[in-house]
Amino acid sequence: MKVVRRNSRKKRLLIIAMALIAAVYGQCGCSKSESGVKPAGEKPAEDNREEEISGESEKLAEGYRDIYEQAAGNESLKTAETIQRIRDYFGEAGYAAVDVENQMDMTNYGQVDAFCRSAQNGETARGEFFVILDDGGFVRYDMTAVDSVLQVTVSTLKWEDDEPQVYYYHEFTAHSWKYTDKGYLFIEEYRMPGYDGPPGQIGYRVKPLDETCRELNRKYVCPVGYEGNNMLITDWDGQDYSALEFYDLYEILYYRDYGEYVPYEAYEGAQYEVPAAEFEGVIQNYFQIDHNQLVANTTYNEETQSYTYRPRGLEDAQTPYGPYPEVTGYEEQPDGTIKLLVEAVWEAEMVDCAVSGELTVRPLENGGYQYVSNQVVSWDEALEEGWYSPRLTELSSLA
Repeated sequence: MKVVRRNSRKKRLLIIAMALIAAVYGQCGCSKSESGVKPAGEKPAEDNREEEISGESEKLAEGYRDIYEQAAGNESLKTAETIQRIRDYFGEAGYAAVDVENQMDMTNYGQVDAFCRSAQNGETARGEFFVILDDGGFVRYDMTAVDSVLQVTVSTLKWEDDEPQVYYYHEFTAHSWKYTDKGYLFIEEYRMPGYDGPPGQIGYRVKPLDETCRELNRKYVCPVGYEGNNMLITDWDGQDYSALEFYDLYEILYYRDYGEYVPYEAYEGAQYEVPAAEFEGVIQNYFQIDHNQLVANTTYNEETQSYTYRPRGLEDAQTPYGPYPEVTGYEEQPDGTIKLLVEAVWEAEMVDCAVSGELTVRPLENGGYQYVSNQVVSWDEALEEGWYSPRLTELSSLA
C-alpha cells in the first residue's frame, strides 16, 4: 500500500510543464505561419527572448558542472548538501535562488523582495529567481510587472547526456499574485474550467527563516505534516487522544520506522487484523500512550489481540495538493519538552498560514522523540473548506 505523506514540489512542477507542453502541441487553430508573414531572416521578439534565456541558463549551468558531475558520479544529486551547493553557486554569482522544497533560505532575497514591493506599488519592475531541483537542474522565473500586472516566463533546465539543456519554456500573464507580509510570493496561472491537472498556483518563501526553526521542522514536523492525517489540525494531549486518527498515523509512522509502506494491500473493501505488538510498537514509539488508551480510540479485537485496520479507499480518499508545515517559532519548556509554533503554507489557496498550532514534542535520550500535545491557535477564516478527509470507521460494512 502506498501512503503519500507530502507532495513533491519537483514532481508537481514537472507535471505542470508536461501538461502545458501537451496543450501547446495539441491545440487547434492558426499556426505562426498562418498568423502573418515575417520578413526573411527576422525572428519574432519572443523567439529571441527564448534563445537569450536559454543561452544564459545553459551558461550558468556550465558554471557548476563540477558540482553536478561529482554528485552524479557518487549518486548524491538528491541530497540537501548538493542542492545547497548549487544554490550557493547561484548566490555567489549574484542571483536569487531557493530549493524546490522551500527548506533553505533564498540567496540574495532582497532582489525579489524589492521587485515584489515595487510591483505591489504599481511600478514597472523586473525580477528573476531560480529554483534548484534535486536532479541537478533548475526552474527559472523571469518576471515583469507593469501597473501591478505580472508577466511571467518559466523555463526549466535539465542535464541530458551530461549537457545542460533548457527543454521547457512558457510565458503567461499571472491570473493573480500576492506577496505576503510573511515573505511568500504566490503566483497563479489561469486554468480553464474542467482542467483536471495540477493547480496553477505556486509559492516560494522569499524572506529568510530562522535556521533553528527549519531544523526543528525537518526533525519533528515534516515526518508527519498535514497530508493524510489530522495530528496538527486538532486539539489533543496525553489525557485525551480522542480527536486523533491513529490509523492514519500508523501508516505514516510505519514508513518513518521501516522505510517502506505498511504491508497491507489497499483495495475497496480491504480489511485486516494488525497484531497488537506491531500496531502498538509503531504508535508507542511516538506517543506516550498505553494499551487501554489506544484501544479506546481504535477498533480492537480482544479475541485475536489485533487492531482492525481498513486502508483508505475511494470513499475517504485524501484531497491532493494540501499544505505543508513550517515552524516559525519555538520555546523550550522547563520539563525538557519543546513547544513549536507550526503554520500551514497552502499554495493551492495562496495562503501562508491556513492554520497555526502549538505542537509540543519531547526529545528522548536515545535520539528519538514523542509527540506530547497539539493546540490549534487559529484558522484562516477565508477558507471555505479544509483538505483533510475523515477516515471512515464502519469497517465491517465495507468489507
